[in-house]
Amino acid sequence: MLWHPSQDPADLPAELQPLTVVPEPQRLIRTLGADDSIYQSLKRQPLDEAQVTELIAAIKPVFNLRSDSRPLDRYTLVLDPAGQVQRFEYLSQREPERPLVVDRQAGRLVGRRETLPLEKRIEPIEVRIVDNMSNAIANAGEGQELTDQIADEIFGSVINFTKDLRRGDRLGIVCEKYYQNGRFIRYGEVLLAKYDGAEVSKLGVYYKDPEGRKSYYDGLGNSLKRMFMNYPVPFRGINSHFNAARFHPVLKKTRPHLGTDYAAGQGTLVWASAGGRVVRAGWDGGGYGNLVEIDHGNGFRTRYGHLSKVSVRVGQKVDQKTPVGLVGATGLATGPHLHFEMLKGGRQINPESVNHDALGAPLPKNYLADFAAQREAYLSRLAGGTQLAVHTGSMADGAVAE
Repeated sequence: MLWHPSQDPADLPAELQPLTVVPEPQRLIRTLGADDSIYQSLKRQPLDEAQVTELIAAIKPVFNLRSDSRPLDRYTLVLDPAGQVQRFEYLSQREPERPLVVDRQAGRLVGRRETLPLEKRIEPIEVRIVDNMSNAIANAGEGQELTDQIADEIFGSVINFTKDLRRGDRLGIVCEKYYQNGRFIRYGEVLLAKYDGAEVSKLGVYYKDPEGRKSYYDGLGNSLKRMFMNYPVPFRGINSHFNAARFHPVLKKTRPHLGTDYAAGQGTLVWASAGGRVVRAGWDGGGYGNLVEIDHGNGFRTRYGHLSKVSVRVGQKVDQKTPVGLVGATGLATGPHLHFEMLKGGRQINPESVNHDALGAPLPKNYLADFAAQREAYLSRLAGGTQLAVHTGSMADGAVAE
């Protein structure tokens, strides 16, 4: 059948009707950078201020924009052909099993958190130290998050990872790992960590008492917590130790370095080494740049320098590991790192030695039998090398099944 230009296209058979091309929605996939936020990232997208405001308003009731987001979190923004937001999906590194979803419903954006069913596996891991613990764990096929739990949460006050480790040392781990459809999602609790080394040997056992309090203890039930943590940032190494005569890279002369410089990238979270009260917070006006100083009582104070951002205020009470700021390079610094100082009676002391010979608080005697049973179960799991799978639709705590 031939069509003449004078004919109305509506009179043509269906198979000859002109095709209508429907524009595809635009999908933008973005990753948060260091010192970034969801709001700042959205402002860089092809959205006007009204749409950004509407989207943030839909997110706030179900997601804490400050505490729930992290650098390297990813999101997908779906825009219709007119550029209007239709959907926003946010995958948090902290809780990938609980994605944030915002949809347009009846003309307005509505946010919700989804919960994905996960499979929990309790797995033993054995690693051998060659140069450092991070590389050893990575060589075993595990992630940096596991290294951070071992170095910060468990042994962060009792092992000096720059001085105590030796080639050939061994680390045994029993931990929870969560999977979805066979794909690893994240780590759960590290139930046991056993470090056997030439210079130091430590056992860390996870225990949640009948009152719901949870912490890590040595083999006898003594807490691994100390007044001070060795590392006020996720441990990545030390650039410069406490030194009475160090050549300063900026001033180009020898002067005392009465603190410790921790290697850390721009925007890395910095936390309080111990509980106390903030006595300084903000621009120092000198070599420290942005500075936080905390009074811990008993003559002890700590300082956190070169920060890119300060997250506390003067007079604020903080607990151990409360975030106080972000790593930066303000003041006299050649690049991003944390300058950390500890003072006793107004004088700087070596922070690497403060926990030497300190003892942790013991568990109450009426908990020791239960603790010992769990300790032996975890040690048996490590020795047996068997993997245990527990299917779960939620993230509730559960006992180790046999």
